[in-house]
Amino acid sequence: MNNVAHPTVGATEELRRLAESLAPGCWPTADDTALVECGRRLRGIGDELRDLADVVDALRRDHDGSGRFHDGLIHALTQVTSDVDGMRSVADRFAVFAESLDTFALATVDARSEMTVLASIADRDRLAGSVADALGDDSARVSAASAGRYALSAAGDEYTERAGDAGHSAVPWDNAVHSDNAVLRDESEQRTDSTPPAATSGMMTAGGFAGLGAMGVAAGGALQGVGAVGGRSSGPDIDPAWLIERAALLQTSLPSPFSEWMRVAIGVGTDADGGQVRVVATSDPQPYQRPGFAIAHNELLAGDGGPPEYAIVAEMARAGLTPVIVASAMTMPQGIASVLVAEGVEVASPPSPRT
Repeated sequence: MNNVAHPTVGATEELRRLAESLAPGCWPTADDTALVECGRRLRGIGDELRDLADVVDALRRDHDGSGRFHDGLIHALTQVTSDVDGMRSVADRFAVFAESLDTFALATVDARSEMTVLASIADRDRLAGSVADALGDDSARVSAASAGRYALSAAGDEYTERAGDAGHSAVPWDNAVHSDNAVLRDESEQRTDSTPPAATSGMMTAGGFAGLGAMGVAAGGALQGVGAVGGRSSGPDIDPAWLIERAALLQTSLPSPFSEWMRVAIGVGTDADGGQVRVVATSDPQPYQRPGFAIAHNELLAGDGGPPEYAIVAEMARAGLTPVIVASAMTMPQGIASVLVAEGVEVASPPSPRT
């Protein structure tokens, strides 16, 4: 562990700038040290509140609730909380909030480390692409930038999701709702037991972009439209509304409990001859066809544990297709849609319920 080489401060700053140039806004800016310190202080305040509640309890037992000191202390405390039990409830809430801060800090550290690795790989491929460009071939440079943008954006989406989960875990709860939350946690654990471990979306696993290695040639190939593949769809035109309906139909065909967490998307790409190929993807770690999930004979199946939209593009890269449009059964996350649009891929999904 001590032999691991870590980037210097200057190198990390350079990688941060590279990551921001490829995927603006992806780099975590939260101060994880301050978050941990804040959590530590909250825990300290909570511990002091519990100790004070114990003192007040002891005074009430020793003096039978009488005495000016006791009465004055109780009056002062009720300005902060309702009673001694309220003090302990506030202390519990501080502990929950502190845990949330620690979770957010850990997510920040993990995301920053992951993006540092991704930016390092992208920088390596960028330099290799520059050499190829100097020799008259600029495709490698374009491919490296595209692959880096996809991977960093995926890592940024994952960080956003983890940060959101950390914030939602800080919802105050008291004894009246504690049992309800216990039931919810039990249901969540049961769902987790049936959920296969997802791969890190930012790494574009299962050969999505070959870990960004080899200058991201596979991803670049899809975006440049080289090669050919069978399995063409019958219609020459692409209907975004039909694709959304098709994705929704596939989404509803997923068996329980996978339908509770798995997302479905469908995309259309073209081969070198202009033929259309449909690719269906789920957020399953592997392109596994679940019972009841019936894709058509002319549809390819993909899945690498990350967002299904990215899995579609990765599959098209392996098949030598040029992605044209990607549609999802649910509202497509803005970060994913922005990356696809930036690469010239049309997107289609149902509107957000909040809009």
